[in-house]
Formats: sequence, C-alpha cells, structure tokens
Amino acid sequence: MKICNIHYSVILGIAALFSLPGCLSQGNNPDDLFFQNKKKMLTARWNSPFSQAETASKHAPKGPYLGNGDVGLVSYTSENGQTLQLSKVDFITDNWSDWAGTGPAALPVGGVSISVQSEPAEGFCYEMRQLDAELYMHTGTAEPVEMTTWMTMDDNYVVTELTTASEHPIDVTVMTYANDENKLYETTSGIREKVGQVSRRSRTEGDVRWIARAGISTRITGTEASWEKTSSSQVTASFQIKAGQPVCIVTYVSGSLEDDARLPEAYEKLSSVNGPQLALLKIEKKQWWKDMWTRSYVETNDSLLNRQYLSSIYLMASACNLHSPVCGGMYGVWNMNDSMNYHGDIHLNYNSQAGFYSVFSANRPELAMPYYDFLEKLIPEGKRRAREEMGLVHPSLKDKSCRGLLFSVSALGNGYLYGEYWQQTMDAPFNVPLFSWYYEYTGDREFLRKRAYPFIRECGDFYEDYLKKETLDSTYRYNILTGGHEGSWDLNPPSDLAFVEQTFRLLLRYSEILGVDENRRALWKDIVTHLPSYKVIMPTKTPNQGLPVYAKNEAGWDLPAHVIQLHPVYPCELLNLHSDSTALQLARNTLYYYAVDQQGFTETMNELGLSAFVMGTRIGFDPDILIDKMKTLIHRAGTNFLILDGHHCLEKTTIVETINSMMLQSVDGVLHLFPCWPDKPASFTRLRAKGAFVVSAQYDGKQVTSLKLTSERGETCRIALPQKDAATAEVRQNGETIKTIQKDGILSFTTEAGKEYDIQFLPDHE
Repeated sequence: MKICNIHYSVILGIAALFSLPGCLSQGNNPDDLFFQNKKKMLTARWNSPFSQAETASKHAPKGPYLGNGDVGLVSYTSENGQTLQLSKVDFITDNWSDWAGTGPAALPVGGVSISVQSEPAEGFCYEMRQLDAELYMHTGTAEPVEMTTWMTMDDNYVVTELTTASEHPIDVTVMTYANDENKLYETTSGIREKVGQVSRRSRTEGDVRWIARAGISTRITGTEASWEKTSSSQVTASFQIKAGQPVCIVTYVSGSLEDDARLPEAYEKLSSVNGPQLALLKIEKKQWWKDMWTRSYVETNDSLLNRQYLSSIYLMASACNLHSPVCGGMYGVWNMNDSMNYHGDIHLNYNSQAGFYSVFSANRPELAMPYYDFLEKLIPEGKRRAREEMGLVHPSLKDKSCRGLLFSVSALGNGYLYGEYWQQTMDAPFNVPLFSWYYEYTGDREFLRKRAYPFIRECGDFYEDYLKKETLDSTYRYNILTGGHEGSWDLNPPSDLAFVEQTFRLLLRYSEILGVDENRRALWKDIVTHLPSYKVIMPTKTPNQGLPVYAKNEAGWDLPAHVIQLHPVYPCELLNLHSDSTALQLARNTLYYYAVDQQGFTETMNELGLSAFVMGTRIGFDPDILIDKMKTLIHRAGTNFLILDGHHCLEKTTIVETINSMMLQSVDGVLHLFPCWPDKPASFTRLRAKGAFVVSAQYDGKQVTSLKLTSERGETCRIALPQKDAATAEVRQNGETIKTIQKDGILSFTTEAGKEYDIQFLPDHE
C-alpha cells in the first residue's frame, strides 16, 4: 500500500493512532461547516448488545457495517466483546444450486471475535460512525474496554484499537476464524511467528470453472500475545491490556480467484506493521473519506432526508470503488451467509444498475468503474447466447439467432452469467444508460470511443435482428415481443420500447461525434421514427383519479402496482421536462395511479430502487408527495439506517439521484435549477451535470440566490432561467463579465475548460 510521504519521526508512536482527528477537520471552510453538524446525525447507536441471531441476514446488513469495495464487515456483540464478520467481494464459489439456479455464488470468509474477560456491568454502547467510517464499542463490563474499528480503503487492513482506564490488567482473547458450518468448503488454520492465519476455499466438487480461496490473518501490536491453534478453522490469541498501553488488533484479508489465499503476502504485510505505519494508514483512510464526502452534498433542511442522503453515499462508496477487484452484487461486499438471496448476484433487470444511478450527478462517477469492467467480461458469453439461446428466452424464439448481446437476469462480478432469462431481453440494454451517463457527465471522449459506444452498438445489433417489421395500411412499424416484467410476454411494452429508442438515438448521436458507422444511420433513424406508440388506457383498479394512464403493454396490461411502463422517463430519459405537455400529463397520471392511489411508492418493496421516485422528479410530479413518501420509507430504516425489504440493498441509494434531480437536471443540454423542489430553502454543492459541469447553487424558496459552475470540458453552457421574474442574467469569470445569449428563457454562454463561472439572475424591475 502506498504510504503518505510523512517522516515517522513526526508520529509519536502508536499513541498517535488513538488521537487523530475525525475525517473532516473542525475548520471554517464551507465543507467543514456543513459536516460539523452532520456527525451526530450520521452516528447510529445501540445501547444494548445485539447478537448474531439478531443481525443474521441473507440480504442487506442488519448490524453495523464497514466496507472498502473489496472487504465487507458486519459486527455483532455481547456485553464483553464483538465479532467482526468478514467477506471478500471476489470470494465466489461455482456450482452452487438453489431455487434461483445453478452457478456462481458469493460466500463469506470468516471473522475476528474479540472477548474481554470481565464481569458484565452497565455502560454498554456501540456506535457506527459513518462520517469517520469507524465502529466504536464501550464494553458493558465491570472493567470496561473501548474499541474502535476501521479499515483502509485501498488495501485490506482491518484495525481494532483497544484502550482501557482500568486500574487492573484485563485479559483479552481474539479468535480469528474461517466459516466452517458448511463442510463443502475446506478451511485451514495456522500460526506463523505471532501472526494467526485461517483460510477458506470455494467448492471443488462437480463441474466448477474456478476455485477461489480467501484468508484472514491477524497480528496483535502494542503488547505480547500468546497464540494457539484451536481447530482446523480457528486460531486464538491471548493477551492483557493495561491503562495507558493501547493495543491494536490488526487483521488483513487476502485471497483470489486462483485458488490462492495469499497468506504469505498477508504475513509479510502484518509482520512489519508498527504504530507509526498504522497511524499513517489511518491518516490515509481519513483523507480518502474526506475526499469522498466533499465531492458533493445537498442541504435539504430536513434532518431525515439529509441523513438518508448522506448515509446512502456512505453505502455506495463502501460497496464499490476503484479498490474493488470485481464488482459486488445487490448486497455489495456484505455477503455474510453461505446462502445469500439470489446467490448474492448482480441482478441485471434493474436491481444492480440502480445501485449506480446516483454516482454521476453525485460527482462520484468512478464508483461505477468496477461495474463497467464486469459488463465487458460478459460480452463474449452474451454474444454466444444471442446466437444460440434465444429459444430459452421463450419457446416462440426457438431457432432464432441474433447478433449482439443476450444476458440472463443473474451474474456474479467475476463475469459469469447464470440462471433464468425470465422471458426478458432487456438485461443487456438496461446498461446502455449507465454507459451513456459516464460520457455525458464527464465528457470523456476516450471512454465513449473505447467502452460506451462499442457496448451500445452491440445492443443495437441485437435489436436490429430481434425487432419484427410489421406492414400497416400505408406505413410500417418495428414491434418488439418480450417480457416487460419477469415472466410476462408482451407486445410492445413501453419498458422495452424505451430501451430500443434510447439505444438507436444514442447510436445516431455518438456515431456522428466519433465519425463512424455512417452507413448504418439510415436504418437506425428508420427504427426510431417507426416505433409503436405507448398504449394508453383508463385505470381498471380503484381508487383512481379517472384519468388516462400508460399501460404496461399493447394489450392494456394494468398489473401490478409498479411503474415499469415509465422506463421512457427513467432510466431512458426520453420523456422529460421538455416533452409534449400531453405526454407529460399522462406520465404524471400514471405515476399517481400506481404510486399514490395504489400505494406503490410505499407498499411495493422495490419502488425506490425501481426509480419511481426519480421518475417523479423528471416529469415535474408534486415534490411534496415525493418527499412525504420518501420519508415514510426512511422511517422504516433499521438502526444502521438501511431501508430493508428482505430482498434488496444497494438499489435503495437511488434516494440520492431522486434528491439531486429535484435540485438539478440536465435536459437536452439545458440545466434546470430546482425544477422539482418545494417552495422551501435548499442548496447543493458540486453536483455534476451533463456537459461535464460541476454546479453549486442556493435557493431561498422563491429564487436562486447563488449559482457557481465549473466547466471541465469547455462546452457551451445553457441554463433555464430559474424564476419567472428573471429577465436577465449576468455571468462573470474571474470577476469579468462575459458575453451571454438569452433566448426563449434559456441563458447560453461559451465556457473554457477548467474555468469557474458566477451567475447572477437579475429580476425585471420595469
């Protein structure tokens, strides 16, 4: 691991480790001032012990958690200690079977259990301090011990700092273990020169395509410890802790998909670790999180919304980042059960994509990089399946062969598809928006050329072969017959028509930007201009407003209470604030009917992840309703701030995109400020907009009072005048007023890459 260029002489030994300030200093700059008031809000607290049974989960973490994109940690406690359960994102077995299918599955590795030998007493306290990315424990013992646990973000050290004020030495035991409940998975244990090590191996029987191993290694620093191998899966260290002599339990998690737990590498890292190095590692951890927190943030002036927004950022960054060796699934890095729901997989019909919806506007686009790596691993197999397996999607497709990509619903981050198609063909095109957004929000032309455009073109190849051209009286149309929802079989569902249209519109635009595929544009344009209209029906369920709505397919399907037929709004962004007023009103009717009348917002377990709330922001839905329903869901969150539904996890972070879209939208190259926010003060800092603009603004409930914008790529900036009485606007760069054009309510001006602009809106006083 890279160590900061700081001389050890300035670090006062291991004691410095226990006195470092929080990740955000108590300064006077705007970022510090914002987060100074958020630390308590982002601290989850338990005042009594919580057992393994209480926190056991086959889906999202139920207890306190940490993550660094590779290693996941979830803890449980007793009065006198805690167990840190550990998983590694690339510890994946093959040939695991359950109702979801046979194939790869994510596994836990093991953990570290810390026990203080002291009688129970009052005073137990446990905190998950998200702002500092640390877990804190005060044991409920007669001779209390304080423990603080943290992990490095670009290497796999997990450190627990122990201190006590007791007058007497306290005995402590630390057990490092590999999960051994399932005998399918081989374990090892051993001790090498004061480093205890265990490992776990994935399944080796049957037709496995790989064997993975993962290891946990532990060393005790700050005191002498005696070690004992207690079983083939456990090693135990014993030591004493005294007042004024802090101790660190330093663990390293290692492994690979190559049947190698890399225990010698872990030993080398731990054998030389000392107090000064740990202090430097902690400084790096704090700097990593300071950068992550301050990339962007919003002020809603509602403590519940603020907490859930920021906690979702914490979840996103902990689950997947540039340190991830493979992309995690729906549960990120927190696979703590040998039988995780859906194999702990990447669900490709929205669940996993939704976990990345927010990273672009939230100015953290690099968090999606492991996901792109994963998708590109699937391309060869996806192309084979499109040629050879169409009949498995639906019997009517037997003997049909297509170019392009066909993905099943399920896959693991190491690049293996498995399981059913559920009669759906959108699982590859569902990723087109994500590829597009990275380019649109960052302006990275190389990403467009080498990664986004090739993937989107594969999806276009598939649709060229899959769509069926139907001749009508005086014209024709391109139909799609597919599963709009899992297990359905539908003619022209809007959910899929939207992906068809988006795919070809992007290909038309991007092929011109890149100067490629000119000979293919005529067909792409023909498809876009001859797609069927979305079916409109009157509602069939009560209550309803008696207003027409979009149906889920051409036959008029009106079940169930979710809004997949609004994929044209999001993630496909075809229906938006600039759309025809009739289409917009139909979309609002549809969302109200399903999400409000039929209570889909709050009673359908996955509407938050399915993006129903984001859809609302993109069509100008009532913001008070959106906020009220979001807060209803937030009130159901567990002690660790996660909204649990028994099935999903990371998709709940779409609350971030919802709020971002309420405050800033990029529509057809025009920035809209607070387009779906109630008449209440709010602000946002450094949100990212399409065109590679980084934007900050304040709103007093009536008008935008401050607007600053940094242009990263030098694109022309276009802003919708944000209030009715804004007749003119003034733009300054480095104090100098620059030339602008104002036409039809749009302010336009030329920008230079890397320059910051101040925009002031001036009311008409005439």
